[in-house]
Amino acid sequence: MPDATAATGSAAAPAASAAQAGGPLLSATGLRKSFRVAGGNGGKADLTALDGVDLHVGRGETLGLVGESGCGKSTLARVLLLLERPDAGTVRFEGTDPFALRGRDLLKWRRRVQMVFQDPFASLNARMSAADIIGEPWRTHRDAAPADRDQRVRELLDLVGLRPGDARRYPGEFSGGQRQRLGIARALALGPELIVCDEPVSALDLSVQAQVLNLLADLQQRLGVSYVFISHDLSVVRHVADRVSVMYLGKVVEHGPTESVFERPLHPYTAALMSAAPSLGAARSGRRILLSGEIPSPLDPPSGCRFRTRCRQATDLCAETPPAPAEVREHHETLCHFPLEGAPAGA
Repeated sequence: MPDATAATGSAAAPAASAAQAGGPLLSATGLRKSFRVAGGNGGKADLTALDGVDLHVGRGETLGLVGESGCGKSTLARVLLLLERPDAGTVRFEGTDPFALRGRDLLKWRRRVQMVFQDPFASLNARMSAADIIGEPWRTHRDAAPADRDQRVRELLDLVGLRPGDARRYPGEFSGGQRQRLGIARALALGPELIVCDEPVSALDLSVQAQVLNLLADLQQRLGVSYVFISHDLSVVRHVADRVSVMYLGKVVEHGPTESVFERPLHPYTAALMSAAPSLGAARSGRRILLSGEIPSPLDPPSGCRFRTRCRQATDLCAETPPAPAEVREHHETLCHFPLEGAPAGA
């Protein structure tokens, strides 16, 4: 993993309270999403990907999303990008429901939210030059295209640390890190206010990860853009995110300021995650928390608390009654009947 300081500098500098001063840029309440999939005996079953998810993102801040594979992070990202319509719940972007927009209004909204993909090799058209890739959004959003497209392409290349001459090159002529920079330039072409970053550095070498994270941090400082940052790498999330939401089996089980969540987790699942994260520098205090059993199937989630089948402190109450969100510390919530009350990870 990249060195935390080298990778991010002051990426998390904007305080959450300052970012939220004018209300959230993006908010979601009670999001639910299920998919009809093949079940046993040739029948059909409902797979619950999201089950009552709440979140908010302020201007100029980064919200980190973490959790095991299959917990619903990517489905949540697709809902926020309007690629999937939720079965229930609401999404608001500066108070407006984007799902209610149509025609030109919807087209204008799509400029405001863009995405950086995980794989910089598969997300770029190998037959298009860098200039064509960056300028492709302007073909759809014609009234947002600059008067001098070539000049704007050169400016965007410079903004992401590439050379003006790179405009004529093709993706196969770039390294992995350069390709991801090109993908970021494309995401910036329409001047978005929010960028969803889905594992944006996981496919890169460790030293290159640090460079790309530095770039994202610099862009946030210069442009005031907000990020929803999805990652399995806890050390990266810790040093880029202002706030963290921890997902488990379709639910957000813990949410709060980054340092509070990492240093004093409230949910047993979060504590187990943090205890497993590699530690840079001094040896981690505390011990590794080993979870027993496999993640339950979203086709048949446990009753009550979703995590109870792997939790060492579960009781009959956990099986009978779903926990309600509880704010144990200021701006720090958990979905647990028996929160850890801020015990250090691994304690």
